[in-house]
Amino acid sequence: MKRGKMKVLMVLFTLVLISASPFAAMASGPVTIQGEVNDSYQIVDSDGQVYEIADTAKGNDLVENHIGEKAKVVGTVQQDQDVKIITITSFEILAE
Repeated sequence: MKRGKMKVLMVLFTLVLISASPFAAMASGPVTIQGEVNDSYQIVDSDGQVYEIADTAKGNDLVENHIGEKAKVVGTVQQDQDVKIITITSFEILAE
């Protein structure tokens, strides 16, 4: 019986590890992205990847004052299904 319990525990542990791995990809450490700010609260990088800008003081400042400009932003990215959301901690407007 001990052997059977051990197998069950190993299977459960493996399932926990497998099921937890998608959550690790949902949030990340600080990243730097360069792209164009648009009026839909997004920044679009040179590869066409779209990041929704989180509703924060820094994010609002970027969108409200720099639509159509290129920016380098630093922040954390979270993924909610197919949508990437960046919470901006700092940004710099780039000269064209």
